[in-house]
Amino acid sequence: INVTMTLQENIPSRSNNIVAPAKRQSETFQISTTKENLQYNNNCVESNLIVRSGVKEEITKQVIRKKLSKQRHLLIKEAIHKEYLDSLFPSLLNYFKPQTVVYNGGIAKIKEWKISCYLEVMQGGIPCTNPNLQLLDLFGDLLRTCNGLFVSWYRQQHGSKAFIRQNPNFQVKRLMTFITRYTPAPGEQALLKHVDGAGKVDGSVVVALPIDRWSASEEENSFDGHGGGLTFWDGKDGSGKPQELHYDTRAGDVAFIDRAVWHQADPITKGTRWALVIFYSVLPELAP
Repeated sequence: INVTMTLQENIPSRSNNIVAPAKRQSETFQISTTKENLQYNNNCVESNLIVRSGVKEEITKQVIRKKLSKQRHLLIKEAIHKEYLDSLFPSLLNYFKPQTVVYNGGIAKIKEWKISCYLEVMQGGIPCTNPNLQLLDLFGDLLRTCNGLFVSWYRQQHGSKAFIRQNPNFQVKRLMTFITRYTPAPGEQALLKHVDGAGKVDGSVVVALPIDRWSASEEENSFDGHGGGLTFWDGKDGSGKPQELHYDTRAGDVAFIDRAVWHQADPITKGTRWALVIFYSVLPELAP
């Protein structure tokens, strides 16, 4: 339902991964009528300043087409306004500090991952114990927006399943959130074929961020024509093998990925490529 409420600003708690609310300016947005927890879908911001008009309707239509092809991913072009993402980028550059973590590496068998900065981490401090609270604050409205978009996609993708019928107001929780900067340097060009969270997350969202036009010229940092994008192995081709589907992603494009769908961030040979990634858990609706 559309209601007018006080928009919540992220003030992270250092004791755990839950974020405490603080008052900010009023704004109209959609919110589910359940208990408050900023990591859950009930704190969704869907301002026209962030999301392109008609995105939810497009999700509904495109999911139907994908399901006919037995595919469990979806990419929506320019779902997030580029101008909004541009407004975040100077501060992103200032706060971004890559953290070295141990990683299972996917098909590339990478043992140390050094090009991501973690905003939220899993229980127990996985993959690191020092999430970047400044970036979490900066990206708070976008994360809550992604909560709402993920709920819309997941409901369409899994609407025929008993869980959704029994839990129409199901909750989603962000398990992990991070920003990755790909470069042409060895070990930084790509994240090759893998499944998110080793198949232990219910779904994920990838938001393509702008080309960096602030630390150097767009010409220098652009990867246009030099790789990038996302590849999925999903659905079946005529021989019964998974289809290989490539998307040339740009700022504001949003990918929704179901549990254990194989995909990769394609290599770049020039420039830098930035992406925001969110892992989700889907939970039963909260008791009244």
